[in-house]
Parts: sequence; structure tokens; C-alpha cells
Amino acid sequence: MKSACFILLFLSTVVALQLSAQTDSSAVKSNVKTQYSFRDSLYAAKLNYTGNLMIAGGVGLAGAGSFLIYEGVKTYNTPAAPLSTDPTGDVQRNHNQGTAYIIAGSAGFIGSAVLIALGAKNKIEFKRHKKRMSLQTGLLDNGRTGAVLTF
Repeated sequence: MKSACFILLFLSTVVALQLSAQTDSSAVKSNVKTQYSFRDSLYAAKLNYTGNLMIAGGVGLAGAGSFLIYEGVKTYNTPAAPLSTDPTGDVQRNHNQGTAYIIAGSAGFIGSAVLIALGAKNKIEFKRHKKRMSLQTGLLDNGRTGAVLTF
């Protein structure tokens, strides 16, 4: 019963919108003929979610890089084992492994900075795109009723 009431309410709203929609095209901007495309909104949505994913990936990569640097410093400062037969070789191996960890962590930080910068660029472009969007409701240029975000 609830679904039948909802469908009836929805259909009556659509009919009311269609009846109250503007049918005279003289009020539409006559000097500029814009072609509205579904691709414009898809492009804006793509900018938004790729920006979010890049920023999130950059934050995650920064966390991984900081962990690698922490482990590298800890490994670099590890002394040789007390009963080791070659203590200088152990220290040298610890220094080499610690240096490798620190270099990998630094590369992670550099990659995170690049990802965050690219994600922020996409978010800024999305916000610029969003400012140019306008809502068109009623009878659209293609003759159908509805609502569309246009640029």
C-alpha cells in the first residue's frame, strides 16, 4: 500500500512538473546555444573521486614511509650481538639494512607528497567546475522533463 501511494505521489509530481514547465523557448538565452552533456557531470564526478583517492593514497603512503624510516633508524642503531664471531660485519649489515629502509621510507614520503599534490589539484579543478554548474529543471532543451546540472 505504501509503495502504491509513493508511486501515485511520484507520478502526480511528474505530471505537475510537466504541466508547469516552460514551453516557450523565448526566455531561453538566444545568443548562446549550449549543448548539455551527461559527460560534463561524469567528468566532475571523476575529478572529485580521483582527487579523494589520490589524497587518501598519499596519506597512506606517508604512513608507510614513516614506518619504514622508524624501522630503518631502529635497525641502523642496533648493536652487534654479544656472542657474535664477526661484530664489525654485523654492524655493517645493520647499517646497510637501516640505510635501505630509510631510503625506501624517504621515497614513500616523496611519493605521498606527489599524490597529495595531484589529488589537491583535482579537488580544486572539481570545485571550479562545480561553480560553473547550474541547475535546469522543468522542460529541458531536449524536450523531456527533469532536472539536469549544466555548465
